[in-house]
Amino acid sequence: MPTTDSDPTLTLGSSECAHCGLPVPNYRQQSVPSFCCNGCESVYAILHQNALGESYYRLRRSASALPTGKRPLSSANEPLMLELDSEVFAEKHTTTSSDGYVRTQLFVDGVHCAACVWLIEQLPKELNGIRFAQLNLPKGRLSLEWNPDTVQLSAIARWLNKYGYGVLPRIEGVEAPETREERRLLIRMGICWALAGNIMLLAFAEYAGLDRDTTHLFEASRWVSLALTIPVIVIGGSVFFQKAFQSLLLSFRQRSVRNLHMDLPISLGILVGFVSSAWSTAMGPGDVWFDSISILIAALLTARWLQLRARRKAGNSTEQLLAILPTMARRRDVSGAWAAIRTDSLASNDVVMVKPGELIPVDGVVLTGSSLINASVLTGESLPIRKVPGQLVFAGTTNETDEIQIQVSSIGSHTSVGKLLSWVTNDFENSHTTVNWTTVVGGWFTITVLSLAFASACYWWWVEPSRMAPIVVSLLVITCPCALGMAAPLALAVGSGRAAKMGVFIKKDAVFEWLKAASTVVLDKTGTLTSGSMTITEIIGTGTDAEVERIMRAAAALEANSIHPIGRAFHRWSDGRVLPKVRNVAHVPSQGIEGFISRESLDETVDGGATTGARKDATIRIGSLQWISLQSSVLQAHAERLIGSGHIVIGIELEGRAVCVVAIADPLRPKAHSLVQLIKESGKQVILCTGDSQDTASIVGGVVGIEPQNCLGNQSPTMKKELIATLIAQGQIVAMIGDGVNDSGALQSAHVGIAVTEGTAASRFAADAFTTRSGLDAIMVLLQDSPKVIRVINRNLVFSLGYNMVGASLAFMGLISPLVAAIAMPISSLIVVSSSIAQKTFVERPTSP
Repeated sequence: MPTTDSDPTLTLGSSECAHCGLPVPNYRQQSVPSFCCNGCESVYAILHQNALGESYYRLRRSASALPTGKRPLSSANEPLMLELDSEVFAEKHTTTSSDGYVRTQLFVDGVHCAACVWLIEQLPKELNGIRFAQLNLPKGRLSLEWNPDTVQLSAIARWLNKYGYGVLPRIEGVEAPETREERRLLIRMGICWALAGNIMLLAFAEYAGLDRDTTHLFEASRWVSLALTIPVIVIGGSVFFQKAFQSLLLSFRQRSVRNLHMDLPISLGILVGFVSSAWSTAMGPGDVWFDSISILIAALLTARWLQLRARRKAGNSTEQLLAILPTMARRRDVSGAWAAIRTDSLASNDVVMVKPGELIPVDGVVLTGSSLINASVLTGESLPIRKVPGQLVFAGTTNETDEIQIQVSSIGSHTSVGKLLSWVTNDFENSHTTVNWTTVVGGWFTITVLSLAFASACYWWWVEPSRMAPIVVSLLVITCPCALGMAAPLALAVGSGRAAKMGVFIKKDAVFEWLKAASTVVLDKTGTLTSGSMTITEIIGTGTDAEVERIMRAAAALEANSIHPIGRAFHRWSDGRVLPKVRNVAHVPSQGIEGFISRESLDETVDGGATTGARKDATIRIGSLQWISLQSSVLQAHAERLIGSGHIVIGIELEGRAVCVVAIADPLRPKAHSLVQLIKESGKQVILCTGDSQDTASIVGGVVGIEPQNCLGNQSPTMKKELIATLIAQGQIVAMIGDGVNDSGALQSAHVGIAVTEGTAASRFAADAFTTRSGLDAIMVLLQDSPKVIRVINRNLVFSLGYNMVGASLAFMGLISPLVAAIAMPISSLIVVSSSIAQKTFVERPTSP
């Protein structure tokens, strides 16, 4: 098996999976064809059993062989590899067990399904010295345990890179309070359900006819029930008592009933029922309701735990924000030598070197070298920009083509991207929240129930004192606002859960309501309306189709090792095609690329088919139209047309004669026009806001149906955020849809922010919702079904209030006993549950062109 030069223990698969194209683990290479996992093998067999294999794989070869984020990654990020093996990293991020094994956690980028988990957890089988590897899919967190004497951490990272998974050091962060609260609530809920189950078993005896006068078991069952109910009251009931007491204090200080919490009548019902039951147990005759009280507490705790869990559904991405910048850099020391150090050790005016394919770790000025810099993560500009000495470059952007040296001006949180991420993190809790209708109604509902309970107590104390306590308990139990409290959270949880199955993850309850009420939707272009990757869209040549095909294969061969976005466009075009050999390939800065190709591989098409036996090679060039002279008026006319439509146009030259022009663009997603029309049909204004040029913004906006005045180009991240703030100041309710770090500020500022499939960790954290399904279908379904979820909530609220009003009236008149109230109380909750589950939201739609 092949090994890497840097580490002979790192064995890698030498064959590709016959289904998906990923490298095949060593132990699965015995069979032909070979597969990376059982899933691929099963799909391959099913396709061929149904005579679909040939058609499927022909279509797959015509598209990208590997899904986004799963192509083998460049191993050029040596600073990271050095950091992983450094003593500093070991001290800060690892622990060592008594037997010498080391533990750490890494973020793994590019994981998206159970197959990713399976593949990554094969590490112990593939590399000697690894004892444990477990991946947390929602957080992308890999827990490792390995023997540093046998295998280095950098070797593990390179193995993951081979399979298309990027690795980032895990930065220790503070655990989210929601997670800790959820865990505590789960423990309380488990204890209460366990105790309630035993209390119910004891209650069955009394329901079955166990009588006080016939057996001492009657008394014993009551005392045991009392003993079991006390911890339920203390452990579970304290959740409601605390909020009820605090709301009483707040209402007294502010002299307002609106601050009364719905936990107040719950607490009173629990306390009155418990005290009355305890009195009956100790003093003699009377009913007890220990089972009803314990079940009530357990059920309410369950509802609250489900609500917390729904809010946490999207996962905690805050830690991943801190890993977006490189943590290591190459600094030039006083002797002129280059040494790898941590970026937080850099100072202003230090000089760092960045190689092609690496992220720039600092903000600074280019000192030497000239290279294309991909700043799409910051600006949204889809094309890389050439930076020369004297120009600024920013942390988090990618050096595409050539080695450069940078004089440091800012590091870490003081860089442009650091300030943006800091703003997103700090302002997370200050984001817009929806109006909580249960809170608005809750104060008045609470005071109404308490007033009815007091009036009932006074009336029955005067009419028939022996019935006062049972009737008050009945009223408080049957009016328990459990259904009212579940009306919104449960409908939201069901809607969010169904949305998640369709690839839409909702992080905040406010999303549905704000989307329903939104008056303006702001759309990013690159990666949102467009695919975010350069693609060849049109080829015009001077020869026949066969000749143009051969010329394009030669051009693709020339670009085979290029990491330039134009080179990647040729990679995508050539997928599945056999390419000729080229030699003496050279990059010409700011112009293009050139080399030599054998005439035989071109089938003697150069010079109109004439060939000379003396010359075996032909010169081929690909580059800008300023470098490639278009002698043909036909090619010139096509080039002008394509440039006018917003394309990047390059020329291909053979032996000094232009033979092709190629149009390259970031293509619109298939449903881009449908998304815009859907938004406009719902009565909302659509604004296109992009870092691309104004001309590009106008062209793309015109294609998808956005008015010219609403197409804004040359928008920086700050300008996007300011646009959102301006719209909100004008009274607009704004939704923002974007994908990159450059959109994070706008996503956070908007009433509701939505991050699309390929969005960065920063955009997913800043957004209130994000999609994991490729394309725009998931966003369209979210926009269509959010109003439906709100309608379900309103339906639940109306029913809950009506049910409680009827129940309270019957209880006040003494027509309902505590036992009947305890039985009737859950019925409203069951109806709310059924109503929420039956909602027809986020269902699969028929696929349309």
